[in-house]
Amino acid sequence: MSRVVDSQTHWYPRVLWEAYTERTEYPRCRREGDGYLFELAPDSWFPIRPHFYELELQLEVYDAAGIDAVISSSASFGDVDALPVERAKEVALALNEARAEAEAAHRGRFYGLATVPWQDTDAALEVVDDAAGRLGLRGVLIHSNVAGAPLDSEHLRPVYARLAELGLPLCLHPTRTVMEDRLRDYGLEYLLGYMFDTSIAALRLVLSGIVEQLPELKIVHPHCGATLPYLAARIDSSYSKPYSLGVEWLEPPSARLARMYTDTMSQSEETLAFARRFYGDGNVIFGSDFPYFEPPSELVFVRQATADDPAILGGNAAALFGIAG
Repeated sequence: MSRVVDSQTHWYPRVLWEAYTERTEYPRCRREGDGYLFELAPDSWFPIRPHFYELELQLEVYDAAGIDAVISSSASFGDVDALPVERAKEVALALNEARAEAEAAHRGRFYGLATVPWQDTDAALEVVDDAAGRLGLRGVLIHSNVAGAPLDSEHLRPVYARLAELGLPLCLHPTRTVMEDRLRDYGLEYLLGYMFDTSIAALRLVLSGIVEQLPELKIVHPHCGATLPYLAARIDSSYSKPYSLGVEWLEPPSARLARMYTDTMSQSEETLAFARRFYGDGNVIFGSDFPYFEPPSELVFVRQATADDPAILGGNAAALFGIAG
């Protein structure tokens, strides 16, 4: 059988939650028994269950689901961008060390993405170099905004250049959106806001010229590309208008978007099929988003829809992240 690599899983070492308990303003975190509560919205608390911070419990789930290896990050709640820079760097280094230790303890089964203090260029470069060099991590995680700042901000460009030089994939993931205060009703932040925030982030990387200037930068836009595959024709037909860039490119934005990678995380066969056509099977990697959508075995249709393609189930991710196939 083909080796299955889950490219989107999330583990949150306790050092992260302990750092968040230091916060006195939203979003806060507080201890509850042996676990934690995280403030999703002001005075609205989300219980952090053991599967979020106990890696051994996660590994049991992956084994039961037939997943051979995982690419893991601390996403959505896992950024350090709102912490003071020195504290953010300290927490990021500690998280990355925990991931490197997990890789050593579970060789061939667990691979970690680095947490980076994106709010400061020098701190980010230092942590990226440490993650790639001393710790040997396989990529980095960036959220769809950096404490509200867009991903094409000038201070981030030197870090992207370093990632391209090092060959480390840049993996996007949604986080609290800049519209969160207006999307609290009905859970719109999570039903829709997350998908638009990553779509805006990925498209800004294209329209700003970063993707063109750094062709070796490997970018993963998760969740079947969120909204972009479905809006690609509209983007292509309007980007050169005076109210947008006002410049015609040799190739449309959709071509640059399609050179990104995406994962299979969706709840719809039609969505997955559309994403495969847009990105091409060589740029699609299996992902479950565990423990947010659990267990991974529930995504049966993904396994069925891609059972004839060992590259999607594992080979593409192995090549992208430089792990054993």
